[in-house]
Amino acid sequence: MPDWRFFRKVTGLLSVIIVTFATPAAELTDLYQATVPANQSQAMWQRQALQAVLLKLTGSTEVQSLPGLSDALKNSGQFVVQFQQVQQEGQSQLLVTLDGQKITQLLQSQQIPVWGPRRPDVLLWLTERPVETPQFVLSPDHPLRKALQTQATLFGLSIQFPLFDETDTTLVNEAASWGGDWVLLQQASARYQATEVYNLLFDQLTDASGLVQFRLTWQQLQDGAVQNNELINADAMVLAQQFCSALAKAQATRYAVRIAAPGAIAGSNSLQLTFDGVGSLTDLARLRQLFDAMLTVREHSLVQYSAGQAVLKLQLSASNEEFYRALSLVRELTPQPDTAAPDASVEQVAVAGTAAEPVISDAEAAMEAALGDGTAPVNDSAVVTTDATAANAPAPALPVGPALSGQNSVAAALQISTRYLFRRQ
Repeated sequence: MPDWRFFRKVTGLLSVIIVTFATPAAELTDLYQATVPANQSQAMWQRQALQAVLLKLTGSTEVQSLPGLSDALKNSGQFVVQFQQVQQEGQSQLLVTLDGQKITQLLQSQQIPVWGPRRPDVLLWLTERPVETPQFVLSPDHPLRKALQTQATLFGLSIQFPLFDETDTTLVNEAASWGGDWVLLQQASARYQATEVYNLLFDQLTDASGLVQFRLTWQQLQDGAVQNNELINADAMVLAQQFCSALAKAQATRYAVRIAAPGAIAGSNSLQLTFDGVGSLTDLARLRQLFDAMLTVREHSLVQYSAGQAVLKLQLSASNEEFYRALSLVRELTPQPDTAAPDASVEQVAVAGTAAEPVISDAEAAMEAALGDGTAPVNDSAVVTTDATAANAPAPALPVGPALSGQNSVAAALQISTRYLFRRQ
């Protein structure tokens, strides 16, 4: 690996090509936490902690300047739940936990979209060209790679780098990466099941006056065409910040939601969804936990539970489109064809005069009642059909894997369904 100082003296380019795949997603566990320097006044570290959390919740570096939030920043201490002193790279820091409910209510009151904990997984192929021959950036300690990781953490982005092992390099080499062959990159990236894949190419640029600068040429595939964007800066670390800022802004635009007041989305804030593959009460509890964590869901209640299947009614706190966009990031759920969706009514659970028998016991029903919110009764009757095997078999899954349409994730159409296959991770 060449000395990083060398890149201060040679020409450069950072080129980005995006391709899109299925949509697994990471779930942030530190969304309402921030690490700030300890050697400053209490008012300062409290303000910095709130600013850091607002950055992750909105994806915007400008949100703190809005009038409704500038007042809150003057009294940041009201949002602090706890803090503790920690050491990072030999420096004394404070790990601060803030009140997520209060902050969410603040953003809701200002009608600022909130970006929840589910984040798209982003795979970064990083290649540099020190002189003439490009090479993959393999070391986690490479300054640019470290800068990208640091900035991604600040914005709440979920990024990863390829293993660059034999499997990867058999499919794509440095020349293909540098040349922007996104077809080969797509093939090599499929194993990582990332939501978005970027190809990052890095060297330097010397302008006509002899000034050495870094250049970021950002290419994005949209509707089969490559869109070009260019950034230039004398500091490569600034380019890492600009890239992550642009990525966060694009993702927040797609996935952040405006949380509506109760009853504000009249006529469109209720959905009933069927989930196959819910084979136990443990599965059912996990399924409901998924919706507990979704900002787009205000309430959920169990309509029906039978062996291998559950039906939930959801009261939304956002639009249907925002809900389905958020749902597309839930790893455990895969949209299914709606043709076999069951009728949850009690009157239709019997076939040919045969009464339906309970699938779960009274003890299990009591446990389910404890798991539920108590707002809706549980129909513990089985859905009986003339084909018992078909009744319990999950519907065939929709194709999952790399999308070959050439659209990026921002433009990709949503898969909207009322039936999902649940797979507990």
